[in-house]
Amino acid sequence: MLPLRRSWSLARFNYSTKARKEMVARYSAEFPAKLISRKHKAPAHMYLANAEAAKRIGKYLEPHLQASGCDTVMELNPGAGHFTRHLLDKESQFRRILLLESMDHFMPRLQELHALYPERVKVRQADFVNLWKLVYMDKMDGGTRVSDLLNDVPQRAFNDDNNMLVFGAVGSYAFFKHLINSLIFQTSLFNLGRCEMILAIPPPIYIHLTCTNEIGYLIYRSTSVLFQILFEHQFIAKVPREDFLPMQTDYNPSKGSKLVKVRSINPEYLYLVKFAPRRNLHELCAVQDLPALWFFIKQNFVSRRNRIIPNLEKWVPGCGPRLIINPQAPEPVKPTYPDERPHNLPQYSSRSTTMSLKNYYPAINIYTQFGDLLPSQMLTLFNQFRQWPEYGESSFLASLENALLKLETANDEQNLEDGATLPEEDDADADELLEEESTEATVSKTAKSRRKSSS
Repeated sequence: MLPLRRSWSLARFNYSTKARKEMVARYSAEFPAKLISRKHKAPAHMYLANAEAAKRIGKYLEPHLQASGCDTVMELNPGAGHFTRHLLDKESQFRRILLLESMDHFMPRLQELHALYPERVKVRQADFVNLWKLVYMDKMDGGTRVSDLLNDVPQRAFNDDNNMLVFGAVGSYAFFKHLINSLIFQTSLFNLGRCEMILAIPPPIYIHLTCTNEIGYLIYRSTSVLFQILFEHQFIAKVPREDFLPMQTDYNPSKGSKLVKVRSINPEYLYLVKFAPRRNLHELCAVQDLPALWFFIKQNFVSRRNRIIPNLEKWVPGCGPRLIINPQAPEPVKPTYPDERPHNLPQYSSRSTTMSLKNYYPAINIYTQFGDLLPSQMLTLFNQFRQWPEYGESSFLASLENALLKLETANDEQNLEDGATLPEEDDADADELLEEESTEATVSKTAKSRRKSSS
C-alpha cells in the first residue's frame, strides 16, 4: 500500500495530467500549446478562451458600451477573435476596430478579418501590455514605434470626450504604472486624449490600485494614491478565471506571508473594471505641476508612517502652524457613480470619488502620518504646499529636479519603468502581491541566492 502522502501526490499528478489533456483537446484548434499545456504563475497577457465566455462578458458590458460615445475601439490580444465578433456586430457604433496582437500564432486569422473589413478593422502585431518598453526603445534611438503603433487612434483635447475605448485582459502591474507615468509626464497613450479602458484584471492588482488606508500600509501605497487621483474607476463584475488562457497556478503563500488576506480574495475570478483619466485633472493640478505632485506623493510615501509636519518642515521650515491652524472648512468628496452599491464592491476596494482641493484632513497635528490621508486629502495637502510663498525657493524643487534628471538619464528598462525609483517600505513583501511571471528573472534570483548561500 502506498504511503498516504505519496498516494495523494500521485493522484494530484494524475488529475493535473488529465486536466491538461482535456485543455489540449478543447482548445488546441485555436490556441498555441504554450497557452494550454501548462499553468502560469502570473501571466501578463491573457486571452478570452471561448465564445460562451465572450457572450457573458458582452452582457456585462452592454450598458457601458451603449453609454460610451466612442466610435473607435481597441482590443488587446484578441487571440481567436471571440470578443472581436461581438464588436463587429456593433457596426453602427464602432466604425473602427483596432486589433493589437502580440503572438504570431493568431495573426493569420486576424488578417483574414482585416481582409473582410478593410476599412473598419486594422490589425497590428504589437505588445501593447508592455508599451513602456517601446517608449524606452524610442528614447534610446529616437525611434517612432509608439507613434506608429497609435497612428490609427483618433486625437482629441484632454478635456474633451473620450477618444477611444480599450478592451482586454491584463495581468501586468507594470502596465498600470506606465498608464500613471503617461499621464504625469505627458507621454505615449494619453497624449492623444483620454481613452476609456474596460479590462479584466487580477483581484490583487485592482485591490492595490483602489484600496484605502484601512487595509494597512503594506497594500496602500503611492501607486494607490496616484491612481485614484488621476483616474475615475468602476467595478463591473467578477468573471471566472477559467474563461481566460493561460490558466494560473494556485497561490501557495510562503510561511509568514503578510499578504494572505489579499491574495486569497477571489483567486478563481478576474475583475472586470472600467477606468478613464479625470476630465478635470488639469484643473485639479496644472500640467506643469503633475511631475511635482508625482514626486511629492512618491517621496512622502516612502514610509507611510512618516509624520506630515516634521517632513514638510524639512522643505519649508516653520510651516507646521499653517496646517494645524486652518480656518477653512473642508469640502467633502462625492461618489463618481452614485448608483454604485458599496456592498457589491470587492473586499478592501473603494468607490471612485470626486477630487477636491479643499478636502482638508480633520484636526491635523504633529503626529499625523502621510498614510492617514486619503487620496483627495493628499491632493489637498500638495495644493496647500504648492501655494506657499516659500515653495519657489524650497529644497523640494532641487530634489524634484534631481529625480527628474535620474529619469532622463535612465540607462536601462527597469529604471524607465519605475521612473526615478524611490523604494517604499516593505517593498519586498509587496512585490509578492504584484509579481509577474518571468522565468529568466526567477532563475537569475535563484542563482544569486545560491551564490550568496554558498559564500
